[in-house]
Amino acid sequence: MKRLTILICVFSFSIFSVVSCAQEQEHAQLMIVKFHADWCGSCKAIAPAVKDLKASLEGKPILFVTLDFTNDATKSQANMLSMALGIHEIVSKNSKTGFLLVMDSKTKKVHEKLTKKMSSKEMESKIVSLL
Repeated sequence: MKRLTILICVFSFSIFSVVSCAQEQEHAQLMIVKFHADWCGSCKAIAPAVKDLKASLEGKPILFVTLDFTNDATKSQANMLSMALGIHEIVSKNSKTGFLLVMDSKTKKVHEKLTKKMSSKEMESKIVSLL
């Protein structure tokens, strides 16, 4: 009985997390998906710009999502999250790391690919123009 209660609690939390994420997506106009891995040099280079973006775009209808491809365990979680968000096909076509995709949260259309070659101000300008 104790095991059943624990399993129900874990399952309920998992469902709540996916539902919460889906509810956030319903209110967001854009979804910014970061393709990340701890060992990725481009990921390290783009990190300060991403931090600046999150701060400057706070309060805007944007959902920031990080898909972590560091190892098998995080890849598995990233795949499940991409399926829950309805972007698995897009994720499977973009197998590299170190960039951001700016997508319409409803249609899942990719509007922009942001890379380390852009400044945070350039990235912000492109994102704000889509709102």
